[in-house]
Amino acid sequence: MRSRSLVVVALAAAAGSLAAATAVPHAVAAPESPAAAAGPTAAGPRDIVLVHGINDSSSAWNSMVVKLKSTGYTDAQIHRFDYPSDHGSRVQGTAADLGTFIDKNVKSAKFDIVAHSMGSLISRYWMATASGSYRAGDVVNWVSLSGPNHGNQAAGWWGDAAGVYKNFYWDVIPGSDAQRTANNGASYNWRGETGEQSPTQFTTLRSGCDDSWFDVPLHVPVQLDKTSLDSTSLGGAINYKVTNTDNTFGGACPTHAGMPADPAVQQKVVDTLTEEGVGGVYEMKLESVEMLEANGDDHTNDDLFGYVRVTSSGGNNGWNLSNVYWRNDYDDTDSSGNRWLNVPNSSFNRGPWTTCGNGRCGIDAMIVDEDGHTYVDPDDVVVNGSYVWDQRHQSAGPGSAVVQGLAGKARVYYNVRVR
Repeated sequence: MRSRSLVVVALAAAAGSLAAATAVPHAVAAPESPAAAAGPTAAGPRDIVLVHGINDSSSAWNSMVVKLKSTGYTDAQIHRFDYPSDHGSRVQGTAADLGTFIDKNVKSAKFDIVAHSMGSLISRYWMATASGSYRAGDVVNWVSLSGPNHGNQAAGWWGDAAGVYKNFYWDVIPGSDAQRTANNGASYNWRGETGEQSPTQFTTLRSGCDDSWFDVPLHVPVQLDKTSLDSTSLGGAINYKVTNTDNTFGGACPTHAGMPADPAVQQKVVDTLTEEGVGGVYEMKLESVEMLEANGDDHTNDDLFGYVRVTSSGGNNGWNLSNVYWRNDYDDTDSSGNRWLNVPNSSFNRGPWTTCGNGRCGIDAMIVDEDGHTYVDPDDVVVNGSYVWDQRHQSAGPGSAVVQGLAGKARVYYNVRVR
């Protein structure tokens, strides 16, 4: 391990230096929030569909159902999709079964989906291909708990020997056809895999203690030679990191299997489903990033790389998007030879300000200290963290947040204003 002195990476840039085609529009009147338009009425909440993970069953949701019913849901509004995950299934066929289940059981015009692990890939595949009575636009909230949304390296290693899980594992190999279908036709899309014109609000939650996929955590970069995104987080979504150092979740740090039953996770799910509607329209920009600690396991090279981005999810008019303020691929340098890019990269940045769809903006940071392998060991991850600004709980103006990982942490400085 080694320590580095404080490094400040300036991220501010003039809006005029960016192409008009990539700038976030400022003159568009705020549309009515899709969630507000389809929100709960006096009769009770919308229907909700729960989709479990691999090698599991609908019983994984038992305590979540208790929590939902304590907040006003009835048995008739809660639908648990149970599918056989202990044999050679494929995402495509299981997603079709999910569509049949939704058409048969869901009664409200709009509904929500909460999915765990493999259920995240199955449910978003259905959203991308739905052809029944219900379509993706009828989903108000899609919430993923530890979903392998960008795949997992362990799937390739275990696919040959996984036996009864073999077929499902092929769909979790990074870049699989199933992932491309679910992610709007691309394995990875820095501008947002959820679709800019989607009326759905997308939310992901991942845990710093998630290590059950054969010791390849879902919160480390998926493949260094392709992307430094972690598996669960999505562009065009609000991404939460549940860690034992994040006060947002009261010190919770659930395992992969423990996500659906964790009380702090359950409360965040309920808050996401019920905190609907916005007042003013806000927007966020990043000002700088200060490395507070960076202790990786390569002692010879200054090889930190990764990204810092702002994400938003809130429906139409381009609000489901990701705005990347700093990004550096492995072994890339800028024109001055610096490994840390200190200005917005015009290939990924949409302008200095990001509109906070439905009153939320998220900051994601992934900074890695690679040790020369073709995959990431857990101790390569210096920072993998998220921070969510929510107008219901925070005020506009300048602020900062600490994001961290297993071997380091950084402070991200931001500003929020009324658009």
